[in-house]
Amino acid sequence: IMKPAAKRYKRDTILSFTAYVVVLFSVNYFLNGYGTEGWLPVVLALLPVLPILYFARTVIIYSRSWDELQRQIGFEATVIAFFVIGIGSFTYGFLEGVGFPVLDTIWIMPLLIAVQGIAMFLVRGKYA
Repeated sequence: IMKPAAKRYKRDTILSFTAYVVVLFSVNYFLNGYGTEGWLPVVLALLPVLPILYFARTVIIYSRSWDELQRQIGFEATVIAFFVIGIGSFTYGFLEGVGFPVLDTIWIMPLLIAVQGIAMFLVRGKYA
């Protein structure tokens, strides 16, 4: 049986990512026809951040429902993700200096989320 906090987290996560996809495709559709002159494209380009801010709020609210062990696991996983992505991007920055292709910074947050999820799975196994 799913706890109310988990139900809300699931609902709000689905809502935020659905909104993200809709906003992202809408903005890209509009920008492809409009161009990049003036302030409107700048404002539109930033709109996909709003559903991600809602997702961040969702995660913070959900994490407040965790017990002490869940918080410990979440903290360890977050520290692992911080250093894996931090050291990885730092290292790759040096490789870009010797001719490796430049990577867009837009991939940092999705990678942080993915690595944190994998780390949560691995750290949880340590406490099982």
